[in-house]
Amino acid sequence: MAEAFATDTTKSLLRKLGSSAVPSAWGLEADLSRLEERLSAINTVLSDAEKIQSKNDSIRLWLHDLIEVLYDAEDALDEIECETLRRKVVKTTGSTSRKVRRFFSSSSMIAFRLRMGHKIKNIMERLAEISSLKSNFNLNERTNDEPLSDGDAHPFVLPMVGMGGLGKTALAKSVYDDEIVNNHFELKMVACVSDGFAFKKVTQKIIKSATGETCVDLDEGELNRKLETILNGRKYLLVLDDLWNEDAQQWLLLKPLLSKGAFGSKILVTTRSEHVAVIVGTVAAHNLSLLGQEHCLSLFYSCAFKERQGELYPHLVRIGKDIVEKCKQIPLAVINLGTQLCGKIDDQEWKTVRDSDKWEEKEDGILPALKISYQLLPNHLKRCFLYCSIFPKGYHFIDLILVQFWMAHGLIKSSNPNENLEDVGLQYVHELILKCFFQDYVGLTFSASFKMHDLMHDLASSLARNECSIISSQNHQISKTSRHLSVLDSNSLFDQALPKYPHKLHHVRSIVFATSLEGLGCKAGFEKCLSEFKHLRSLELMDDSEFEAFPERVGALKHLRYLNFAGNAKMKRLPKSIFKLQSLQAMVVGVGLEELPKDVRYMISLGFLFLVTKQKRLPEGGIGCLECLQTLVISYCENLENLCEDMQGLKSLQKLYICGCKSLISLPGSMKCLTALKELFIGDCEKLDMMTLDEEKERETQRLSLQIVAFGGLPATQALPKQLLHGCTNSLERFMILSLKSLPLVIRGLTI
Repeated sequence: MAEAFATDTTKSLLRKLGSSAVPSAWGLEADLSRLEERLSAINTVLSDAEKIQSKNDSIRLWLHDLIEVLYDAEDALDEIECETLRRKVVKTTGSTSRKVRRFFSSSSMIAFRLRMGHKIKNIMERLAEISSLKSNFNLNERTNDEPLSDGDAHPFVLPMVGMGGLGKTALAKSVYDDEIVNNHFELKMVACVSDGFAFKKVTQKIIKSATGETCVDLDEGELNRKLETILNGRKYLLVLDDLWNEDAQQWLLLKPLLSKGAFGSKILVTTRSEHVAVIVGTVAAHNLSLLGQEHCLSLFYSCAFKERQGELYPHLVRIGKDIVEKCKQIPLAVINLGTQLCGKIDDQEWKTVRDSDKWEEKEDGILPALKISYQLLPNHLKRCFLYCSIFPKGYHFIDLILVQFWMAHGLIKSSNPNENLEDVGLQYVHELILKCFFQDYVGLTFSASFKMHDLMHDLASSLARNECSIISSQNHQISKTSRHLSVLDSNSLFDQALPKYPHKLHHVRSIVFATSLEGLGCKAGFEKCLSEFKHLRSLELMDDSEFEAFPERVGALKHLRYLNFAGNAKMKRLPKSIFKLQSLQAMVVGVGLEELPKDVRYMISLGFLFLVTKQKRLPEGGIGCLECLQTLVISYCENLENLCEDMQGLKSLQKLYICGCKSLISLPGSMKCLTALKELFIGDCEKLDMMTLDEEKERETQRLSLQIVAFGGLPATQALPKQLLHGCTNSLERFMILSLKSLPLVIRGLTI
């Protein structure tokens, strides 16, 4: 990941140094100016270096050393920004706020300046050493287990075998969703096991598919009994998707439990390994044969030419046939390359794909066609795609939230200062979907979900392997270049990786816990993570933890920009220290949160908030003070009766989504002052009376400029509020009424 993006990182640093993002109040102008000069000199040769680094190991290693220094430079500039934000909060709270001053105790400006000056000097020395080597490269400047086979065995296990991309998962899904199949089985379950076939984890996944329960608190014996109870006497269909593990012992542990179902139960296993098929199958494996040449050509041309006829481009048709032959007739590779070439009618671009040296690279398990498709992406999409490898296989992405993750790592850029970066990021998502780097797209009311194909995940993981470490029961390694950790087994991280690599942690920028945090040393291990990962920019907890609040240590993560614990139902409260996170840009809270305190107002950089709370009322002086907030999602707060009345303070709010708040009675009159608001969705709020907005006393307001409005699942009413929609006739682009309980509706004072 690092070597390919030295140019992007350098440009990002130069933009930051050349803008007002780094304040001049610290007396570091001279040091930063010299840093800018040094970076500018190196930047002139980076484009040429990146083009030829795949054929020159010396240049590749040089770029690798450079990116390490660039990351440290980013960390240093971030530290200056963080300290500036911290002091801004202290200053704006006033001298009477003892509590805040206790949180934000001031440090000596002189000490800070000396410390940062020393850091920048060290970076300059390392850059000078690296820069001195660039002249050496003549770079161009630019202005064996036993088989278990028994045809009568119970349960019946049918393996489907085939290389990645042939459509095994798609075929299994079509079987799973078939109406006849649905009527034949009493219970259906599916578990993606590509991230390891650990007995306990697979059992948890099967139970979750059957009941929706995560069962993170149960030990192995309790899990066994629960699964036996679920399956007992029921005829079921179970899909185990993408099984890799060739350890027969794990399967032998699980098989007796799966035998508790009624006779006639079926297990469908998809795998790339013939050996796995022999281990688990009770009948001969079904091998997916390669598609015919003509069918693959048809797929390719339909993607490459869209509505245009191939006959119009006979020279491209001939080149396309050569490309398809090199794709090994794998649908995913064929479709991906066809999509990438769509709209390109210059035969030289097609020939570049056909003649790429990637076709001849040694086998590493990654399809050459996918590598070529990746090469065709623009740099900004390459980086966003690679960062998705941090999440586990089968992860369901939500576009709005993924964009926040990208933004936290500075991956979204725009030359237009007035352009909303969230909207730019959503366009990135759209482009990657169109180019088939994401799949299983499902459009939701105000967002969308999608996944990465396993082969795409393999591609991203392979390209990002120098910077991303996956911690599992089989792997405890953290390399010195690791910037991102994906944790599939928390005990392996806490008990083995952290003690083994104590000096390789301070560079880590993101960590995703794709497993529950449990065990005797869990809390201590998590606190150690928070202590050691001093430059952490993103933190995500996908499952439950055994503690009800973050450790106070979380407040020391001054670089943190993205915090997501949506999958954690046991996190009931936030520690006071969390409101010291002045750099935090996005927060997605879990369904267990009892209260969002007023101190959220100190998170002065917060631009995205996904809120679930058990409060009856959002207090004033909290959310309403977040002047940078651009997107607010208030979701399934079942106790919430009233929002805060001081919403006029949300001067930057552009998107407001309120859904599933079944106790919500009314909307605050201050909503009429949200002059920046562009999108409004209110749904499944069955007690909400929006007409209270018109019944309140008129207050001085500017006209709103709403562009997208959607209402759905609201109580019977005769009208929608004139005050809310007043003045939107010139700006409104879409107005949707979904599943309202009483029609027709009259919109007072507004003609659509």
